[in-house]
Amino acid sequence: MPQRSWFKRVCLGLGGLLVFLPVAGTVYQEISETRDLARYPAPGELVEVDGHLMHVHCLGQGSPTVVLEQGLNGVAAAWGEIHEQIALVTRVCAYDRAGLGYSEPIDRPTRAPEVAELLAKLLRNAGIEDDLILVGWSAGGVYIRELYRRHPERILAMLLLESSHEQQARRYPDPPAGGGGGDSILKVARYLAPVGLVRLSGMVPNRFETFRGSNDLKARLIALYEQSHVVGTMLRESEAFNFDIDGDPPASLGDLPLIVLSAGRPAEVSETMSPETLEYVRRKREVERELQRELAELSTRGRQVIATESGHAIASDQPELVIESARELVRGVRSARSRADGGLDSPLRKALGPR
Repeated sequence: MPQRSWFKRVCLGLGGLLVFLPVAGTVYQEISETRDLARYPAPGELVEVDGHLMHVHCLGQGSPTVVLEQGLNGVAAAWGEIHEQIALVTRVCAYDRAGLGYSEPIDRPTRAPEVAELLAKLLRNAGIEDDLILVGWSAGGVYIRELYRRHPERILAMLLLESSHEQQARRYPDPPAGGGGGDSILKVARYLAPVGLVRLSGMVPNRFETFRGSNDLKARLIALYEQSHVVGTMLRESEAFNFDIDGDPPASLGDLPLIVLSAGRPAEVSETMSPETLEYVRRKREVERELQRELAELSTRGRQVIATESGHAIASDQPELVIESARELVRGVRSARSRADGGLDSPLRKALGPR
């Protein structure tokens, strides 16, 4: 009888512990998130879009307005120096897609058409009504091309930074056997984040070990990515984007002024890679070059620039090139306006649309 009583007490204790730990972890996570957001509040404006709040952060003055679109799972704060430096010549706005950064989540995958419409509504609701220059990195390039396809009237130029291509999923070579499964950790982490285990694991700070920005920006980014809902958002965004890059070819941009910045640094390889992996890396890089050339050819005024010191993350590797390219497009738009002002009925002035 005493042995049974002891066993019963152990079972009750373990059961209680299994109930207590998730509750304690949830409380810990919620307190930590509240503390983080108090320490690093949203620097911009929270604007209601279709019933949820989206964050947009505008700096500088002048027209046209430059709009910055991050890559997959990216946040507005990560633009850092690029955001600040472009603001010295004109207004520039970075924003957070739903569920990332300071924007509230949407509990569903969002394909490029919805991303574009949410951005269009955000700009309108935030009172950003002048002409636009769009800047998109990686997946952001697909999103801003979709915005242009739907709302070309205000968009006067575009800058693509190592942009994804709408057909890359079907045109990239198949990876060697065993090369997949990249989302497996995130699929587990989605359930661990709300009970504080992702935060306790140090997983997020480890991702920023080689971060090149300031310590304050690094701490802000870690705080944003340790929010409970972010892992789920990342998985949903990746799921949706897999469809966005396995469809029709990208639409023409007509004669839109366009600069395409493409990576020039060779892909990293190591002696430990198998011959199959090395061949895959080589073939994939060939396809990437072809896709980048195609993007530059979307406009009759498109120009490709090879960022010789950059890999895929051009904004981190060569921010000065991004800044100067954006400023070049601003100067071009203003110069075209100046010429158009020579006559009230100038075709160019009509083409530029409202000021």
